[in-house]
Amino acid sequence: MSSVRTCFAAAISLSLVIFAAPAWSADLSCNNLVPPGAKLVCPGFEPNWAVEFICEGEGMTANFVDAFSSEDIIVSPGDVNFLSEEPWGFTTSHGVSGLITSTPEACQDESDQFFDFTMTTTEVPGIEDQAGPICCRME
Repeated sequence: MSSVRTCFAAAISLSLVIFAAPAWSADLSCNNLVPPGAKLVCPGFEPNWAVEFICEGEGMTANFVDAFSSEDIIVSPGDVNFLSEEPWGFTTSHGVSGLITSTPEACQDESDQFFDFTMTTTEVPGIEDQAGPICCRME
C-alpha cells in the first residue's frame, strides 16, 4: 500500500510541476510568426524586391531589398509594426504594408516550389501593380 501512495504522490508532484511551468510558447517567436534568430523572406517578382522580417532578441525588424531602382541591390533596414496576428497585418517604416497568412505548403511560386506563408501587399513604394500573392520562406 505504501508503494501505491508513493507512486500516487509522485504523479501528483509531477502534474503540479507541469502545470506550474511558465508558458514558454510566448518566448518561442517574434509576433508568433518568426523564430528567434530566423527571418521570413517575402520576395516580389517583376520588378525584383523583397521584404525580410527578422526576429532578433525579443523584437522584429524589417529589411526592404530593392533590386529594381538601380544597378545595385539596396538593402534598407527598418522597423515593422504588426497590427494583427494570424493573419498578420503589418506596416514597415519603408512604407510597405499588407497581410501575411499561414498557408502550409499551399503557396506556389514562379519556380513551382511550395511555401508555408503567403503575403498580400496593399502598398509597396515605387511599385504600382502587384501581381498576385507572394510566397514567403523561412530562413
